[in-house]
Amino acid sequence: MAKVSIAIPAYNGEAGVARLLRSVRQQQYKDYEVVITDDSDDDRIGRLIEGQSWARYYKNKERLGPTGNWNEAMRRCRGEYIKIMHHDDWFADADSLGRFVRLMEGNPDADMVFCGTRQVGEKESYERSISLQEAEFIRQDYRNLYLGNTIGAPSAVMHRRQAGRYDEALTWLVDMEFYMGILKRNPHFAYTKEALVCIGVSGGQLTESCIGNREINLFEYGYIYQKYGLGEGKQYRKKLVHILADFGAGYGEAAKWGIGKGEYTAAMAAKLADKVKWKLQHGW
Repeated sequence: MAKVSIAIPAYNGEAGVARLLRSVRQQQYKDYEVVITDDSDDDRIGRLIEGQSWARYYKNKERLGPTGNWNEAMRRCRGEYIKIMHHDDWFADADSLGRFVRLMEGNPDADMVFCGTRQVGEKESYERSISLQEAEFIRQDYRNLYLGNTIGAPSAVMHRRQAGRYDEALTWLVDMEFYMGILKRNPHFAYTKEALVCIGVSGGQLTESCIGNREINLFEYGYIYQKYGLGEGKQYRKKLVHILADFGAGYGEAAKWGIGKGEYTAAMAAKLADKVKWKLQHGW
């Protein structure tokens, strides 16, 4: 049995999958298996690996959707460690996988490790990684991830096979909630600021379609708020109220998540005051 399962939940993106597979084959660390679950509209991705014994390919009988396909890929993994890689992403260099494994094995008390990333767009690229202060903030309390996903995309993460599954009620905040679930069970983690993975950035990604979606944001922030009992923390409550106000939620929508009319009215008034102040400062 391979030590690492590289799970690739594919959906169309044939060129991206081909680039990812090339980066996998270039890895110096060889104790891995490749598992591809395909949610695509056609069989082009399947044709990429015809006759390739080093990859196991599964065409989903019915389309599972993004989160369901992520879980299906992990369900079929046999390795001790799971390294999920989305088809937009690829390993930054030939030692990326090896460094992930060394990071995991050097931290046996951790169920999850992660890295910095190189965000690669059509016109520019840049590197991002968690800061020391942000990492300590999560170490203090895993729930602080609710204030912002400072870990990054799933392709930046490796975890033990028993770490859990993605919550299929979610689409947008699914990775953040997954990390919260892992750290709730085991608060230990390790990371490197090195960019071991390249993240392909384009306008057609799931992230772009969700970031401004009112319905998705209101539901998912509220859902996680309730699932993890965040109402007791003022900072988490403030975050939810901020999201509700940003998307113009009504009093009934706020009440659904336990936010009272008075509290919400005060938040809306503060938001309006900030907007007026900004306009005055910028000469509007």
